[in-house]
Amino acid sequence: MREIKKTLERLAGGEKVALWGRGASTASVEKLFAKAGIECVYYSDNPNDKKFDFDAAKKHRLAVYSPAFQSSNKFFEAANAANVATLGEPDIAGKCWKGKIVAISGTNGKTTLTSFLTLALNNAGFNAISAGNIGTPLCEFVESECETRTAVLELSSFQTMRLKYLHPDAYIWTNFAPDHLDWHKDMREYFLAKLNLAKMLKKDIFIAGKSVYDFAKSEGIKLPEFIKIAEKSQAENPPPPFDNSIQSENFAMAKAFWKVWSLDEQILENSAKSFSLSKFRFAKTAEIGKVGFWNDSKATNAHAAIAALRELKGKKVFWIGGGKNKNCDLKELAQTVRECADGACLIGQTAEILKNEIKSLKNGIFTCQTLEEAVKIAFEKSKNGGNVLFSPSFSSFGMFKNYAERGRAFDAEVFKLKEFQHNNIK
Repeated sequence: MREIKKTLERLAGGEKVALWGRGASTASVEKLFAKAGIECVYYSDNPNDKKFDFDAAKKHRLAVYSPAFQSSNKFFEAANAANVATLGEPDIAGKCWKGKIVAISGTNGKTTLTSFLTLALNNAGFNAISAGNIGTPLCEFVESECETRTAVLELSSFQTMRLKYLHPDAYIWTNFAPDHLDWHKDMREYFLAKLNLAKMLKKDIFIAGKSVYDFAKSEGIKLPEFIKIAEKSQAENPPPPFDNSIQSENFAMAKAFWKVWSLDEQILENSAKSFSLSKFRFAKTAEIGKVGFWNDSKATNAHAAIAALRELKGKKVFWIGGGKNKNCDLKELAQTVRECADGACLIGQTAEILKNEIKSLKNGIFTCQTLEEAVKIAFEKSKNGGNVLFSPSFSSFGMFKNYAERGRAFDAEVFKLKEFQHNNIK
């Protein structure tokens, strides 16, 4: 820990460290600096916290921002004026971490691939941990023996665009599709934010999905020559639970990485047999009569929802979708809903926008104030047989804390409805 302490002391520059925003990332940074005996001070727009202006900035040498802070935030202006270094949590961890890092990013599939590779690497004899956007920041794992560990690190575009000190041994970029355009100014900036991670690589190991290559080509963006493009077709007959169009891409990525690291492919295949998908990613909650209920709350963008709709195409689908507006183009989503769904219940900030975009469906389009209302209407309209698919396509903010809370709420409404139907049949 002595070497880590010296690194943290150099970063702090003899002053208290400023933390912008209260969340898991800044809390983990505070704990790490506390181990080195360095105090931290919180700043945010919250009325209970201090504001980071020029006078406040002069008291610090380092500010650590939460991923939610955009570059246009005035806190950055104050930091620049006072010559204060600004870093995200992954960079703090990157300065201290001595083990290997396999970085994973992408529009969809990040969490599944992070979890699966962690399991498979442990089965292959590595001391692997899952960290980052998956739930636990990498700073939580920084300790004296971390050089013996391999971190499988999930990163969002908010974290990758300003990286300075995190140097992964490998980078897997699952796919690329419209998302977070309420945060990034356009698709190009969103793409370049993720591409920035490739520039930070310690070794020339960069695996990406074909959608990454296609977007780069359409925009005239040069990709590193050492990039390897992994396509679904490269993983023929993927084992369960990767044997569907939604998950097969993840297995193709894992297989490509496994080959580059020269690991035993049988271990990867065996790991898949014991692997369980994350909750709320295209999972069947229950059946009520002739109606199947599918929970895909983890679908926080159009790309994910489109994949789920297409997976059930031709099986009579009533779609429940909507949430916080990310300012993305909804044309492809609306077209897919028209092709795959008979009806729709729309919730959240985007309900009316979606209704106007979809225009009409055979079984009707309904805007609902609550998820409970949406589940009831969807069931009534599907009683003769079919599937109710909850694949929101948007983030949960405004109605729920996160996709997990939203997923639990959907399950609760379905089970409540099932109990009501059971009691009435009696």
